[in-house]
Amino acid sequence: MAQVPRARPHMFDVTPEEISRLVCCFYARIRVDNVLGPVFSAAIEDWPAHEAKILAFWRGAILREPGYEGNPMQVHLSNSEILPEHFPRWLELFRDTANRELKPETAAAFASLADRIGNGLSYGIENFRKPEGAPPVLA
Repeated sequence: MAQVPRARPHMFDVTPEEISRLVCCFYARIRVDNVLGPVFSAAIEDWPAHEAKILAFWRGAILREPGYEGNPMQVHLSNSEILPEHFPRWLELFRDTANRELKPETAAAFASLADRIGNGLSYGIENFRKPEGAPPVLA
């Protein structure tokens, strides 16, 4: 008898609407942030399209929905204006926005996932951009 594939469970309890609200509020804050606003504004020409892509990313990562196509590491590496030191500010704004917009347990789970992703991107950028022969940056 053939086994029926089981749906992969969500990473944590969050609705598509909550993800949308978080992404919308987060990018509203990014656009006016003194540190990150200029970096994002130089890179993003179409904010609605960018937010839709990021929504698809989060919905795929958390809700296991198809739809996101891309390579976040490659995108961040290809923009020389994105620096490892930007990620702590990005994560600070993300965590604060999650705490404002979501239930505490959902905000904590979302922020924890964002921390893992943001830290991975930061370390990847540091290691890929380091001078040849320099020792690797350790997490």
